[in-house]
Amino acid sequence: MYRVIACDLDGTLLRDDKTISPETAEILEEINRKGVLFLPSTGRTHRELPEALRGQPFVNYALCCNGGTIYDYIQDRYIFEDAIPYQLALEVLRFIQHLPVFETVVINGERIVKGDENDEICEYIKKVAVKGLQFNFQGAHDVAEAFAKRHRDAQKMLLYLAEGADRQQVMDAISQRFPELLISSSGPLFIEVNIKGVDKGKALKRFCQLMDIPIEESIAFGDAENDISMLDAAGLAVVMENGTPETRKHADLICPSNMNDGVRKTIEEIWK
Repeated sequence: MYRVIACDLDGTLLRDDKTISPETAEILEEINRKGVLFLPSTGRTHRELPEALRGQPFVNYALCCNGGTIYDYIQDRYIFEDAIPYQLALEVLRFIQHLPVFETVVINGERIVKGDENDEICEYIKKVAVKGLQFNFQGAHDVAEAFAKRHRDAQKMLLYLAEGADRQQVMDAISQRFPELLISSSGPLFIEVNIKGVDKGKALKRFCQLMDIPIEESIAFGDAENDISMLDAAGLAVVMENGTPETRKHADLICPSNMNDGVRKTIEEIWK
């Protein structure tokens, strides 16, 4: 029987309004009482779980930053972290200042984002960023300079593509200049930057090791390309009906969409 459920959030567990149904919350709490660990698996930081999940009794851990961290909410600490070294991160931030992107860097779960001359979050980011995350944003006119003052490793970077920019060209430019980085995308306007080797699949394997649970006893739910490594690692790979064509190729099972409670319905089928 499965003992871990690793579940992407946006486009998977969450409906388009960033909520979950009462029935979904109920089934997740029910299987948690049976000893099944529910692991939100997201590009968000541990501070940015949506309101629908914050404080829920079935959320004791989270796989965050696309696999760059695993956070233990019970002990209030990271139990796994694979960050971009400080000096490398600083070089990247300086390099991308010349690319058509609005940069964001994550330090200890907090985001420094591109700001205007008054360090207010720039209007473009306010427009395209998930509104529920903006409480965790700190604007900076010069993100590289603000990051340098912190002098800490970067857990990840999220780049917002400027209007009209070619996403693949930007990703290729960063990859060619920094081959030690992993460049991926979770949406048409978003470019994710992690240290190479970081992905949700590696983090899921690490979590199962820490919990002394065979990886075969895990289920993964996802919808986008940044979920593929997690789907490939898990004992059962479930892709949403709304998943991308490439992601669907990695599915053992296609379930109803995020708007139709696909995660809940699949869990009910497995545990009925």
